[in-house]
Amino acid sequence: MIFGRAIGRHYEEGRDDASASDLAKRPWKKDWPHYIRVHDGGFLAGTMENGVSLGELMDELGPHAFGSTTENIKSGTGNTDPRKAIRQHPAVRLAPAGLEWLSERLELAFQEHGRLQPAQLAKLDWPEF
Repeated sequence: MIFGRAIGRHYEEGRDDASASDLAKRPWKKDWPHYIRVHDGGFLAGTMENGVSLGELMDELGPHAFGSTTENIKSGTGNTDPRKAIRQHPAVRLAPAGLEWLSERLELAFQEHGRLQPAQLAKLDWPEF
């Protein structure tokens, strides 16, 4: 399920790794020590059922959901199955059709359920910087 969008920052060793203090507070960070830093985000103020389904995006758009699968159709080589594409990588780039589809549905979800406000985001458990 997709609950929002943001612009990701490039990973920077040290800056984006859990500190000793973070690890002490969050033992699970030993297995997942890297942070994904984002900015200019908008996140849905709702529950799991209010998110936008990634599965539905893949079902409706097929290989036109992601950049890599769309490019593979055009070249006639490589994987064109979006479900295989997402399993093979920690992240995938949306194709223009996928971005348009997702943007429309996220906007509808934001209109219906609202967005998390900065004061709400500030209450989250943030790492030490």
